[in-house]
Amino acid sequence: MIAVTGKALGEFKKVLEVEENKGLGIKIKASMAQSCCSCGPSMQYEMGLVDKGEEGDVMTELGGVKFYLDEASDDMMKDSEIDFMEDTGFMVKDNNAAPSCGCGDDHGGHGGSCCG
Repeated sequence: MIAVTGKALGEFKKVLEVEENKGLGIKIKASMAQSCCSCGPSMQYEMGLVDKGEEGDVMTELGGVKFYLDEASDDMMKDSEIDFMEDTGFMVKDNNAAPSCGCGDDHGGHGGSCCG
């Protein structure tokens, strides 16, 4: 089951209050992607508005907002939390993820950042 901070839930509600979005839910898809540096695979997330989930989706309702995840995404996002930051928007914090090389690491003496 996913967790959503109060700030993120409030932002989801703002999106769903717009007339053309009333009655919709949030579909979240998680997948593994190769990272931009040599640190190995990393999680990638997609979010979109949907009328309803697809067959086999897990539906969770939090604060009146319906979230739909396929089974694989539901498994990958266990113990994850969705938050909202003013400067970056929605973000997913994976509380079980192993530490990664962050931006600005020197990658074993090669210099540079994997983010630029």
